[in-house]
Amino acid sequence: MKKLLLGSSIINQFIQVIPITVLLGFFYIAIRITYLKKKKLHINYRKEILYFLFVCYIVGLFHLTLVPSNFWSSFWHYIFYGSSENPFKGMFEFSYNFVPTLYKVIIGEYLLGSWDITMIIGNVLMFVPFGILLSLCFQKINHKNIFIYAILIPSIIEILQPFIGRSFDIDDIIMNFWGIIIGYFIVIVLRNFLKRKETSE
Repeated sequence: MKKLLLGSSIINQFIQVIPITVLLGFFYIAIRITYLKKKKLHINYRKEILYFLFVCYIVGLFHLTLVPSNFWSSFWHYIFYGSSENPFKGMFEFSYNFVPTLYKVIIGEYLLGSWDITMIIGNVLMFVPFGILLSLCFQKINHKNIFIYAILIPSIIEILQPFIGRSFDIDDIIMNFWGIIIGYFIVIVLRNFLKRKETSE
């Protein structure tokens, strides 16, 4: 268990934020139930489960992208061993990449390695749930405004990242954008499939 919480791999970073994500998720449930009972509103359990999953996802995404990269590994190191390095090390050390890696590959300036491919796939997959949950939780999401959200949200995250010791990377915006779009259209395809199945029966 310690190895999972103290490692620095992508999987380790994901596991490190699970406890705080679950904790805040249940905190949201307590507040939400209190609100619904106070207002005497009908509880749609399907929607409430989706809202809960969306809140947990957003909390996890926030901690994966807008918290110093070594914050949670330092936190768990402190829990287990009582000391750790400064979790805020590297803050305000701005670094940027405005040139897409694909362009560098096309002009022959860069050769993709296994780490690059892992990061590209990871950055896409990390935002697929965003597109799925966004379209399931909010009826106003459609073919037009999903592209606005898919550009705006990753851009805001990347603009903020240099302030907490991470780097602005145009590749992340591109990959996160496609992750949201893929997630959105997964829902659209499934909805169309279910509608066709219902009409054929």
